Amino acid sequence: MLTYAKKNILGVSIAATHPQNIVFIIKNLIISSKKKLTIFYVNAYCLLLAQKDETYKNILNKASLIYSGGYGPVFASKILGDPLFDRTPTPDFINKIFSLAEKEGWSFYFIGAKEESIRKALNKIKKEFPKLKILGYHNGYFNLRKEKNILKNINIKKPTILLVGMGSTTQEKWIYKNLKKLDVHVFWSVGALFDVISGYLPRAPVWMQKIGLEWVYRLKQEPRRLWKRYTIGNIKFIYLVLKKALDI
Repeated sequence: MLTYAKKNILGVSIAATHPQNIVFIIKNLIISSKKKLTIFYVNAYCLLLAQKDETYKNILNKASLIYSGGYGPVFASKILGDPLFDRTPTPDFINKIFSLAEKEGWSFYFIGAKEESIRKALNKIKKEFPKLKILGYHNGYFNLRKEKNILKNINIKKPTILLVGMGSTTQEKWIYKNLKKLDVHVFWSVGALFDVISGYLPRAPVWMQKIGLEWVYRLKQEPRRLWKRYTIGNIKFIYLVLKKALDI
């Protein structure tokens, strides 16, 4: 059984684990616990949002597992003198989870992205993992009436794992709101995963990922939507980390 420490980064408890161990940790959680599990990622933007949104922060800290999906928390941990090992972006290891799920018989239900994107992602996953049990999906855009039908459908299908990609705070709050309503073992927030798999949102070159500059590539892709997050947001994040480190 793999054990791991947790590091408190700006009030959020994050798993300090080598990236190669994350799949084994998730496997152990699923196999060893019959309770409902929540798995969330965080990055610099998530931690910044958590400073302003106490509800979101509380939901994060109630999770069964939180891992660093970006370089921001790793950077912060080093400045604070209690380093995480490295970042573990979901797209880097999700195929290992799908492969493991084929062997273990775990089933999935997907929610998130636009219809065209999630459908394309679904087809790609089915092609690469033909034995994977995908019981259903829905795009991430629905009203309350449609939501009731989605919840009903999920409870009929009873998937082992529900992947929810609606964007930070929205996906975690949606999961927490529906946690007791759904007959699901694992609730997992995955952000833009479906857009990445579909090719709708290409990832940065590996060299940019390795040195923590994937955000620059993302900013170039969607400057109007992301300029504030990655310019003002990053400055605020660095300020908060330095303030914490210097205890001022």
